[in-house]
Amino acid sequence: MNVFPKIPTLVATLLLGGTWLLAQAPPQQPAARTEDSPTPAPSPVRTSDSDDARPHQIISTGEGDYVLTPGDLVELSIFREPDLSSRSMIARDGTVQLPLLREVKLAGMTVRAARDMLGKLYGQKYLVNPQVYLNVVQFAQRKFTIMGQVAKPGSYELQGGQTIDLLEAIGMAGGFTRIADRGRLLIRRKLPDGGNEIIKANATRMIQGKTEIIDVKPGDVITVGESWY
Repeated sequence: MNVFPKIPTLVATLLLGGTWLLAQAPPQQPAARTEDSPTPAPSPVRTSDSDDARPHQIISTGEGDYVLTPGDLVELSIFREPDLSSRSMIARDGTVQLPLLREVKLAGMTVRAARDMLGKLYGQKYLVNPQVYLNVVQFAQRKFTIMGQVAKPGSYELQGGQTIDLLEAIGMAGGFTRIADRGRLLIRRKLPDGGNEIIKANATRMIQGKTEIIDVKPGDVITVGESWY
């Protein structure tokens, strides 16, 4: 006679015994929270129409201190007033046409000053505490011309709000020629009234720091004289 039980019968007996022991064990209680245990903060929820939202600002190529000039293309937007957004080019007389305000003169003002002025104008009659954005999206063509005794005479463009002085302008033109008279430079500059101003300059004295360096303005025509010896 075989005194050992069959293997399947033994496995079943062990499994049933283990299940009975687990059923008799007392249930585990959750760990108690102490006063020192921090309560996790809920995750913040951000909505797209939050009061803190701000309009997507138009790409700005101009600095706040850039002085607006005829030919600049400016874009106006007002927070939460999409119907008042506009894009206008500053006319030759320095004015632009804007919603509600109609004709406003901006030429000669910095971008920052023009923005503040427009905010006041809209706030006086039409809006409560308007948030005005003014950006230069395309600059007017700004060139100067240099002639005479420089290596590369011609017209050169000033990029955006770029400002250069007379010595830098000569450098852009390749510098003086061998026979240039560095003490005899003339600048012909257009005036707002349509006239011309003639400015005499001495590059040698500028280099030596003996006289003030002159800034070049759009439309200037610079002539470098020839030395007579």
